[in-house]
Amino acid sequence: AATLAQGSHAWPWRCSDVAAAHSVLLELVASCTAFARRATIGAWSAFTPRRHRQVAMGATTSSTVDARVTDRKSLIKELCLRRKDYEAMQHSYKVEEIIPHQARNPRHAQVLQEAELKAPEICKGDENSLVFMEAGLLPKVAEFLFGGALIRCFEVCPLWFVVYYKTLDQIFKDIDKGFKSYYGQSLHLEYARMDWSPVHVAEAGIRIDRILIARVTNVHVGRCTKVSYSYGYKVPGQAAQEDEPRDPYQCAFKFDTYGRGRPRNFWIHKDICRFHGDETRVAATQNITPVCVNDRIEIAVNLFNATGLVDVTKLRWHPLEVFPIQTRECPIEQELFDWYDLDSFQSQSVERLQIPDFFSPQLVHCSTEYAGIDVAVSRTRLRAEAQGVVPQADRILGSRFEVLPRSSPIILPLKRVGLQHDRFAKIQLRQNDSISLYISQGGKMT
Repeated sequence: AATLAQGSHAWPWRCSDVAAAHSVLLELVASCTAFARRATIGAWSAFTPRRHRQVAMGATTSSTVDARVTDRKSLIKELCLRRKDYEAMQHSYKVEEIIPHQARNPRHAQVLQEAELKAPEICKGDENSLVFMEAGLLPKVAEFLFGGALIRCFEVCPLWFVVYYKTLDQIFKDIDKGFKSYYGQSLHLEYARMDWSPVHVAEAGIRIDRILIARVTNVHVGRCTKVSYSYGYKVPGQAAQEDEPRDPYQCAFKFDTYGRGRPRNFWIHKDICRFHGDETRVAATQNITPVCVNDRIEIAVNLFNATGLVDVTKLRWHPLEVFPIQTRECPIEQELFDWYDLDSFQSQSVERLQIPDFFSPQLVHCSTEYAGIDVAVSRTRLRAEAQGVVPQADRILGSRFEVLPRSSPIILPLKRVGLQHDRFAKIQLRQNDSISLYISQGGKMT
């Protein structure tokens, strides 16, 4: 690392053309990778927090809720900063080293301001900080590395984790400001953070999102609310064209707002039919999420996916849209009409059926009915009672469920309109909430 730092002090200021800059950044990628491989466990082993308390969202009163406590990455950053002031260890221009303190005056201040941009020899940092991590340069480096290479930088040491995380917050702060300006009255933005997760496809991929956590106010109680934005992707080496569509892509989220603390009811559909093969088989949840006043919603603004990197300058929030609330039922209800109990249906079905009472004591089984011909469908009513994480939910439904106290606000991740699955996030329930669980099984092999 020391050799890399000494040999890299001058390179950012000597790149006179695009080709040279591109070549240097390619060398930077290789250097970062090599540095990450050589980094010892000692850099992270020094970070051992004395206390690690796991606090669930909603475990406290609604007035003291901290929306950050459920996010592992934000928690790591906060614990790192408690250990050391890593932000102060980042490379920066030490202009105070040019002129003695007693010689400073307004004229010298102007000299210092000019030197801050022209003197690479005064750009210094502490251990594990490299010259390209200076605050003015790192956003350009992060944009070049965006994707899997950038995520690898978070794994080097606590200093890199804190500094890169802070840089991403700065790059995408305009997204937060736009959200506040459009939806500040009905959705109070409490916290914004970065998140990344693997994409489970044939070739391993990654998605990076800006997560906005907002508190739902009582402005639109009894209404369905739509939040939407348009965006475009960065095209390397291509300037914006005048005939380019203004809103090439659009994304929307919908949710129904109810009174504070009201019991919610939503559906989940688990499809385990034979003709699906070896797919992930994660249960699909209701696309339009029911929320209550004072609950928190998570809106994921996708920034990086298999298509590429989103151009933040093209991202535009749209005005809030409000609609009447409608009855939300699982689409499979439109295909089935006659429902029977287990004994009556089992006599006319070749499938091995059972009552899906797998989630007690957190989710108590109320009733189960069956319908269908070649595909057997069960409809189960579950009610949230005991507090705590539902042990079997992750294995059976493919999602994590947690039951919180009846008076507690909860965080609800919203799905993009039109998607059956979006982010794999924990689903929080309150005591007395109800779930309609549909399970489809059977069918012929194709």
